[in-house]
Parts: sequence; structure tokens; C-alpha cells
Amino acid sequence: MVNMNEIISNNIMNIMKQNNKKQIELAGHLGVSKQIISKMLSGSRMINAVELQKIAEFLDVTMESLVKVSQTLPETNTVKAFMGRVESQEAKEGLAIADEIANLICFYARTYENVEEMMQPWEA
Repeated sequence: MVNMNEIISNNIMNIMKQNNKKQIELAGHLGVSKQIISKMLSGSRMINAVELQKIAEFLDVTMESLVKVSQTLPETNTVKAFMGRVESQEAKEGLAIADEIANLICFYARTYENVEEMMQPWEA
């Protein structure tokens, strides 16, 4: 399922990075706080059409380029997708550990669900 809010925020962040634009500059242009911009770009707050038009003006691009769906498949592993957004090595290592822990928890849950079957004698 395509999450358009995520696609738009990723497109905005990519264009901002290419043009060395800062979130605080975008916040000033839109007349909102940096926290609002952060929520928009993280996908936790929807970007309305008026804001999208102002963002396009700020970045000197068309609105179409902000809503364009990439032909490449996005990263489906949430932790790994988020890892691309962190910059420090320590944060990346922490997320890698969190990913391993999540995998262990999922493995444990699946094992626990199937414990009765696993306890049955093996048939050769």
C-alpha cells in the first residue's frame, strides 16, 4: 500500500538535501514552527494543498515533483528505512541492535505459538 504522506515527505527531504535547505528555513517560509515541519517530514502530520504549494515555491519545484511516486521500491523494513535518516554511527548501531532484538522477539513469539507442535516426537 502506498503511503502518499510518506512519499511526499521523502520527496521534500530529498530536494531539500540536494539544495542544502534547512528545516528552519522552510518553517520560516511557511510561518510555522520547526516542530511542525519535523512532524510533516516524519509523516506524523499531513501536509495540506496550500502548504504543499508553498513548499514547492520555497524549493523552486513543481507540486507534481513533490507528489511523484518513485519507480524504485521503498525500503520495507522500517528500522532499516529509518537508519538511512540518522547520521551518527552510534545511532545506526543502536538501531541495528533494536532490529536484532525485534527479530528475536518475533522468533520467540512464533516459537511460543508453535510449542505444542515442536514438542511432538519426530517421525522418520
